[in-house]
Amino acid sequence: MVTFYPISFDSITLNAPYYLDTATFHANEFDQLGHGQTIYSTLSNIGLAHQSMRFNTMKPIGFDLSVPAFSQYIKTEKDLKTYLSLLPYSEIRYVMTTGDKEQHLNFKFGRQFFQGFYLSFEYNNDYSPGTYINNKTDNNYFWINALYSTKDQRYRVLAYWFRNKIAVQENGGIRIDSVYVNQQESDNSAILTNLNNATNYAKVSGAGVQHYFNLLPQHKKETDSLAVDSIKPRKFTLGRIQHSFAYQRNQLFFNETSASLPFYAPFDTLLSDKTTDTTLVHAFHNSLQWNSLGYQSYSDNVPFYLYAGIDYDLFKLKHYDYLEGKTLNDQSHSQVSLNGGIIINLFKSTTIRGQAKLITLGYQIGDFNIDGQWQQYIGTNERNYGKLTVGFNMKRQSPTWFETSYQSNHFRWDNDFHAATYMVLDANYQYKHFTAGFKQTTVNDLIYFNQEAHPEQYDGLTSISELFGGINMALWRFKIEGFCTLQKADNESIIHLPLFLSKLKVGYAQPIFKNAATLQPSLTVQYFTKYHADAYLPALRTFYLQDEVLVGNYPFIDLSLAINVKQADIYVQYSNMFLLTGNHNSFIAPHYPMRDSKIFFGINWRLFN
Repeated sequence: MVTFYPISFDSITLNAPYYLDTATFHANEFDQLGHGQTIYSTLSNIGLAHQSMRFNTMKPIGFDLSVPAFSQYIKTEKDLKTYLSLLPYSEIRYVMTTGDKEQHLNFKFGRQFFQGFYLSFEYNNDYSPGTYINNKTDNNYFWINALYSTKDQRYRVLAYWFRNKIAVQENGGIRIDSVYVNQQESDNSAILTNLNNATNYAKVSGAGVQHYFNLLPQHKKETDSLAVDSIKPRKFTLGRIQHSFAYQRNQLFFNETSASLPFYAPFDTLLSDKTTDTTLVHAFHNSLQWNSLGYQSYSDNVPFYLYAGIDYDLFKLKHYDYLEGKTLNDQSHSQVSLNGGIIINLFKSTTIRGQAKLITLGYQIGDFNIDGQWQQYIGTNERNYGKLTVGFNMKRQSPTWFETSYQSNHFRWDNDFHAATYMVLDANYQYKHFTAGFKQTTVNDLIYFNQEAHPEQYDGLTSISELFGGINMALWRFKIEGFCTLQKADNESIIHLPLFLSKLKVGYAQPIFKNAATLQPSLTVQYFTKYHADAYLPALRTFYLQDEVLVGNYPFIDLSLAINVKQADIYVQYSNMFLLTGNHNSFIAPHYPMRDSKIFFGINWRLFN
């Protein structure tokens, strides 16, 4: 087992460590979109734009630095890990396909070089030429962090750097869906697509440092009645002061050498036959915080935890067109926000959590986010009949810079939107291997992208209701994991969701060669009901509403066979095997079929030395 912590300092002291998934059951899951309790609408090749089929309000308040359509392939400081491993740990994963030279490479490393100093990094590359015209992807990311603690644990510092490169061709989807559905063209690489010369490039990079100082030493000197001095652990602490500085740079570049196509006819008038739109964002973040933690580690059962802090952020935004040779938009924003939170554990069975953030000055002033959670074991943490968790979230969120003002060759708008308000209530009950729950989301003044691919605000309330369940169990040699969800929006004219979606994976482990190895076949099935999935516009890197095309009601099935030998997992996988039935209505987004059937060969090899 290999343990790691999220990059936040508090997580190292406050939470139990996470365990790196080294199970053979998950060895074949190399695509980032295969992780998590959702299914993504995506674009016929790995590494392209995607959108979750479950409604969520995860976007934080404040200036929007995200690239939502590529979020699962971009790693920033929130995704970094610190491997606190005494033994050097390395893992390499390589995956390839037959025929089209698709390849995937991932490398992880973590090591303590000397007492108190840990180094961790990860590199990932996904390369796929794609089956269709203008469908190639070449994405990679690299991050590294170094953690140092003084011997007495009073001071700790962590520095990190990350870089993401997204380089993809954009074909706008198949021109005529029936050509693929009816297999009128047996060679998918010859099927006509909407765009032949469009590309998207995104580079997201950054660096930062965070450090803390405990206000009191770990031990104190005491003198007894016989005047004998002794050193004892301190029972009372004044907490710690923590400071962090971060810088992030986003460069978004869309290029098209022949923009005058029927594909753009329903949208804004084009200004030029060629497009070289570039958006640059620079962000500087400073944070100062006090919290009540000291030297002790609590592994998720801290009796009492309190924090309070202040953040200052500066953002510089520039939109430039190289063909026009001029800056279309140049803005600077700053904001000051206050934040705080609390955790209380009672009777080894009850945990109450709360946190809040308020933007007090500058850009998006008045926006706030309030989170609360109550977690109750039926019994105690050690002996229980399940765990009930109830959560509450409320936030006020102003429109983003992208929703407010945008100028490009393809699209132009200048909107005077007001802030939207979100309220989420959710509850789930977990007993042994099963989870069930519900989630109710209410939004006032929702901002969405309409059928003209422009942002629009709905004046009024809309709500989304969801019931969900999950399973994660081992039964003899069988392993079963999966989830399902039933969801519905009360205003389906502005929110399009599948009524039902589900994913289930079943594996069977068979020891072979006198238990020297394990053979594990597995079957993965994912399914969602038909719905008007949002369409994708490459020039905006955005999904928008459409009412013409239904996708869904098609099972996507992958069959894998893995063998585990010591620290190595070797596997072969046949993907999207339901195509063997002759049913090619396998669209997962409008005009984008699911990836074709392929045979993958892969190896995951872990080293401890």
